[in-house]
Amino acid sequence: MAVKASGRFVPPSAFTAGTGKTFTGAYAWNAPREAVGRERPLTRDEMRQVQGVLSTINRLPYFLRSLFTSRYDYIRRNKSPVHGFYFLTSTFQRRLWPRIERVNQRHEMNTDASLLFLAERDHYARLPGMNDKELKKFAARISSQLFMMYEELCDAWVDAHGEKESLFTDEAQAHLYGHVAGAARAFNISPLYWKKYRKGQMTTRQAYSAIARLFNDEWWISQLKGQRMRWHEALLIAVGEVNKDRSPYASKHAIRDVRARRQANLEFLKSCDLENRETGERIDLISKVMGSISNPEIRRMELMNTIAGIERYAAAEGDVGMFITLTAPSKYHPTRQVGKGESKTVQLNHGWNDEAFNPKDAQRYLCHIWSLMRTAFKDNDLQVYGLRVVEPHHDGTPHWHMMLFCNPRQRNQIIEIMRRYALKEDGDERGAARNRFQAKHLNRGGAAGYIAKYISKNIDGYALDGQLDNDTGRPLKDTAAAVTAWRQRGEFRNLKRLACRQWGLP
Repeated sequence: MAVKASGRFVPPSAFTAGTGKTFTGAYAWNAPREAVGRERPLTRDEMRQVQGVLSTINRLPYFLRSLFTSRYDYIRRNKSPVHGFYFLTSTFQRRLWPRIERVNQRHEMNTDASLLFLAERDHYARLPGMNDKELKKFAARISSQLFMMYEELCDAWVDAHGEKESLFTDEAQAHLYGHVAGAARAFNISPLYWKKYRKGQMTTRQAYSAIARLFNDEWWISQLKGQRMRWHEALLIAVGEVNKDRSPYASKHAIRDVRARRQANLEFLKSCDLENRETGERIDLISKVMGSISNPEIRRMELMNTIAGIERYAAAEGDVGMFITLTAPSKYHPTRQVGKGESKTVQLNHGWNDEAFNPKDAQRYLCHIWSLMRTAFKDNDLQVYGLRVVEPHHDGTPHWHMMLFCNPRQRNQIIEIMRRYALKEDGDERGAARNRFQAKHLNRGGAAGYIAKYISKNIDGYALDGQLDNDTGRPLKDTAAAVTAWRQRGEFRNLKRLACRQWGLP
């Protein structure tokens, strides 16, 4: 009720109901109050939308289905059904579902190559969530159908040419290989010697070996497992599970899988011995493996020795060094970082949605522009040699660190050529000039120090105690396992020599 004071009416307090507890403080309106009202329930139309999105989620593989349903249940319980509705309709349906669809479209069966396996199309679409038992049965069905197709083609060839001996000619085997391998390409594989077949250079022996693989169950199991691994990781990248805020460089599933396979391999090696049949001498197999470059420590030392050897050769020739960093355009990156310093956050990159590039696509792009650079070096009579290291960004997109050496008089021309080709594609996009190509001059005697950190980060994290990763802000030693998982999943080489001579003992 308003009270008249000094000729004016003072309005009553905005909240009249109390909590029943005595409040002590400077201002009474700071006292805690009960909620004014409860969250509104979902309308009938909103509930229909929720059911529609949930039915879409239920058709996804288990590893994605469990991810989204658990996140939706958490939001609905801890916030409100309205917040859960916004998560499904805004976050999932508008932002994530188009990315998932695009990834599935890139990996689906290639019906343009062959319609022989059209009945297996839906089964192949379940490959990223398929277990090993089901995958082996699927591989057996594929190989048996190809074998039946091969027998029918052989019978037709004999009927047309009259004798079975006609099957053992180059013409016949090329004909048979073309049909069988062409049908196998429906599963997005590249059969052995396919390029030679397209060029008309295939021999009978090559056709035999290639066709024999297409009839082998174990070969198909290996191929399908590789596709399952890449498809699985591509989906997790698409939904934002691979970045510095979630799991940098590789998904948590990939890290666990690589660690488990490595442990299983070690246990198998420990159970095996090598025996000399003549002398009866026996040694542990694991001791020989750990004494080879399969041991990460020895492999790191060998790579560092290679770097030191190239540096010594460059010093003897009077060449100067450059440290080059090449990065793919923004459309190859599934995420982007916004902000600066500690306030930097990760957001989905919608420019990635159209093509849904995977890490292998970015690696092919970098290899392509490097081939253009090499051609330009050759045309201009420029001598460049060195090595390169492949390293992932926090979202799994690869970039290159290159340690190159050249004649001092040719250095500026080489840098300009590399800069031109590095910015040839989408070079006018924001930040391209600063981020896509970087060149630093190496000090004599310190070239190995520039690239040693990247070698250790990609192998075992040696001598990186106390150093932080620029991408994630985490200790470099802790990220070595994730980088190793990324490298094995993508089948990337740690280090590659570029235009280096074969040095050896005199």
